[in-house]
Order: sequence, then C-alpha cells, then structure tokens
Amino acid sequence: MLIRKATAEDASGILACLSAAFEEYRDSYTSGAFADTVLAGDTIANRLQGMLVFVANEKSGEIVGTIACGVVNAAEGHIRGMAVVPA
Repeated sequence: MLIRKATAEDASGILACLSAAFEEYRDSYTSGAFADTVLAGDTIANRLQGMLVFVANEKSGEIVGTIACGVVNAAEGHIRGMAVVPA
C-alpha cells in the first residue's frame, strides 16, 4: 500500500472511495448532508485545490482510502473527508 498526495487525476477514485465508505450510512444523513460527504465532480475539484488531500493506493492502483486536511492557524488544523473502502 502507498500513501501519497492526491492529484486531479485521482478525483474519480476519491469519489468512489467516499461513496463506498458512506453508502451504508446514507439513511442516517439528509440528502444534502450525504452529498456534502461523498462530494461530486465540482466539489472534489474545489477540495483538491483548497486542501491537502492524500490517498492510500493498493498495489493495483485502486484508491482504498482518502483524507483531506488544512491548516487553520499555527495551533489548529482541519480534517475532512476521511474514508476507507469497506473490506
């Protein structure tokens, strides 16, 4: 497994990872909250531009994990979109 900084080419794999990780919890979210959690084409592009995004790749290249983070200030950070594909 390789953990690396995501690129724009990873967008579809990140979306698939988020969707797989959260699908079983869909009924626990409002439709808007679920969309905010699993993202879409435009929102993943914004996340990739506005935050540090990392992916975990299997040897096959499949993205099986992702996390986004950013610095708020010198003492505080922000973590978003942490997901792992269910086994």
